[in-house]
Amino acid sequence: MNPFSAFYYIKRNKARAISIIIMLACTAIVFMGGMYIDNINDVFSYPYEEPAQYALWMGSGNNNDINDEVRDLYQHQEELLPESAKTHIGVDVRYADYKSIMGFNNGISVFFMTTKEDFETFVRLTDILPKGFTLEDNELVMSEMLANNWGVKEGDIISSADEDAHISLNSDMVVKKVLPLNGNQIYGWSSSFNIYSSIILSTTENHAPTLSEDLNALRTTIPEKYPHIQVYTNEAFIETAKEQTSMLSFFFLIVIVIVAVVFAITLNATFAAMYEKRKYEFSIYKAIGFSKFKLFKKVLSELVVMDGIGLIAGGVLCFVSIQVLNELLWSQGMRFIRPSVLGIVGTLVCNIAIICPVLLVCMKRIKRFDVTRF
Repeated sequence: MNPFSAFYYIKRNKARAISIIIMLACTAIVFMGGMYIDNINDVFSYPYEEPAQYALWMGSGNNNDINDEVRDLYQHQEELLPESAKTHIGVDVRYADYKSIMGFNNGISVFFMTTKEDFETFVRLTDILPKGFTLEDNELVMSEMLANNWGVKEGDIISSADEDAHISLNSDMVVKKVLPLNGNQIYGWSSSFNIYSSIILSTTENHAPTLSEDLNALRTTIPEKYPHIQVYTNEAFIETAKEQTSMLSFFFLIVIVIVAVVFAITLNATFAAMYEKRKYEFSIYKAIGFSKFKLFKKVLSELVVMDGIGLIAGGVLCFVSIQVLNELLWSQGMRFIRPSVLGIVGTLVCNIAIICPVLLVCMKRIKRFDVTRF
């Protein structure tokens, strides 16, 4: 093995190298932080990642102007609808909450049809629920994730009188079916609900190629005529979720800075002690004519190799931790859906913020080494 290689040094100084690798592996805490923050968006967005198959409109607020606009839109909405989406059914939009993996409650907007015919129309013109699926009055279907989160199962009754219920209902409803739908979803119908909003659906079962584009265009065309009406599609729900969690990303940036500063100081102290013992080694290198560039390459290669091993070890630890957490938390309706882009970027940024100052300080220290002083 080349005595000037990084692996040669690591092999000869296992104890010091392992301690540095462990510290670098601990920067994976940044990735786990990103996983938790991204999970808020992921769980909310998961059901909406397919191209929009419907648009939901509702009044934003509660006054006479809004009520007038809602009534007028009900009467004239067909005039505004594109040829690809001429079907519309009345719905009652409700707010439901679920417990997030970070321990606090998140909310989702859900809607209930008011007739069996409307519910079956929704099923027929979307791919969300199995074809031919039907419910009776005061029955609902929900995703497995949401059922686990609420601690309910098929046959349970969600009471309208329960003040601690996750959703406010006009009448008691039976959980008819729990299905493996993406994320947190719930649908149903009840003749006790009132119609305040409307869902716009495809004209036929054979969706036009422009359906999603046409539905998203309604987000602009309807509010232009009715300023107090908001239109939501899959894309709109995802955008709303990102806006609501933008502050969490800012806090995550603060965490990255804190972690980077702490680890940079700790690693620099470790390298200071290590390089103090290597001052004879580097003094000799300089005495026999090694250039500053070659010394830089040696220091850099040692840091990069130890950092690479640390990142791999931290990544493996994170992977195992996520799998274990998913198994433990699924019974509570919580899980990490996918690797966090925010966590990966944050870890790399944190890593660079640690390595660069350590490398510069090490080179500055080596520059002072001189064989004539020893």
